[in-house]
Amino acid sequence: MTIKFCKKCKSLLDFFKKKNKVFYFCNKCKIGGEVKDKNFLNEIEKEMHEKETGKGVIKDKNIFATYPFKCKKCGYDKAEIIDQGVKYSDEESEILFQCGKCGWSERINKKSS
Repeated sequence: MTIKFCKKCKSLLDFFKKKNKVFYFCNKCKIGGEVKDKNFLNEIEKEMHEKETGKGVIKDKNIFATYPFKCKKCGYDKAEIIDQGVKYSDEESEILFQCGKCGWSERINKKSS
């Protein structure tokens, strides 16, 4: 991995590509310019090509919502189970179902007799 530091303030430089040219920029002292060194330019371009962007956008708000439970607010049919645990030793766990679309939560309590 190629790391370069600003000559003025010694902080890390950011690199970006624009119109087939590679530029550097220091966020701290706002100094930037074009990269001229051929060897360093080749290393940076290789690293920029190795970075991949995501394959798509997640459509569901909560990707952990896999439990079949119908939301009373929006009608979405998947929810995430959240176990809040016990607050005192003689109580049962508090379980929440959180909607995968709108985030609304419903508490489910088991009552023991």
